[in-house]
Amino acid sequence: MGYEVNASRSLKKFRRDIESLTLCTVEAGMLRMYETIEFSLKGAVARVELNRPDRLNAINRQLIREFADVLATLRANDDVRVLLLHGKGRAFSAGADIAELEQLAGPTEFLGFIEEIQRAFDDLESLGCPTIAAINGLALGGGCELSLACDFRIMAEDATIGVPEIKIGVLPGAGGTQRLPRLLPSAVAKRMILFGESISAKEALRLGLANEVVPADELVETALDWARRLANLPPHALRTGKLLVNLARNADMKSGVEAERQAVAFLFGTEDRKEGMQAFLEKREPRFRGR
Repeated sequence: MGYEVNASRSLKKFRRDIESLTLCTVEAGMLRMYETIEFSLKGAVARVELNRPDRLNAINRQLIREFADVLATLRANDDVRVLLLHGKGRAFSAGADIAELEQLAGPTEFLGFIEEIQRAFDDLESLGCPTIAAINGLALGGGCELSLACDFRIMAEDATIGVPEIKIGVLPGAGGTQRLPRLLPSAVAKRMILFGESISAKEALRLGLANEVVPADELVETALDWARRLANLPPHALRTGKLLVNLARNADMKSGVEAERQAVAFLFGTEDRKEGMQAFLEKREPRFRGR
């Protein structure tokens, strides 16, 4: 009974999300500077670069708050069709800033930090547009969990990914214990979480955690190529497809198929559907406008 109720709620939320699909605009070429990240927008592709290279892009409260501000901007401006995340320097992110955590007064203050980071990563996961993590060097702890909240992970050949928190007496607290078992076989997720073991890019690709592995000097350009390809696809279909796949994690088959039926009917009424079919018949490239 409880499962059916949850599935019903998921379907209702999906309907609300479909009904709220509207396209706003954000100025192309926009560049916004923060202290711990760099945010830029070129065309329909937004880029966030973690910018604490001297700390291996360790995640502190300021970084989380600045990242949350960027996500709020993107959520309000659906003209952005893809978000690309990567790290400056030798790492994607080595995880939480342990030096800052040591200064927290106790469990209550630590809980506040965890709530902030979980909220930001949940917002990233539910962002309407597709998201890509381009992983260079280390993606550990919170850095790994940040990438898990993205839709795609492209890794450099020398990159490693893992959640080693158990080695300092805690556990992943930014979604790692929940997202890893959804993306990997349970036995592999338990090995990573309970032993604190990291895996290589090659192993991540074999297990399906990474979508592609490339030489380090080709990482960003490969991720940008993915982003540009996605940005050329119909925005409503991209957003709706992401909603459906995310819904499938919690909904039963009947509810999921019902959501799919409603989604396809919604998309059939869009101008982009007409343009796509017309372009197919005329043997030309479609020009999708998000309408």
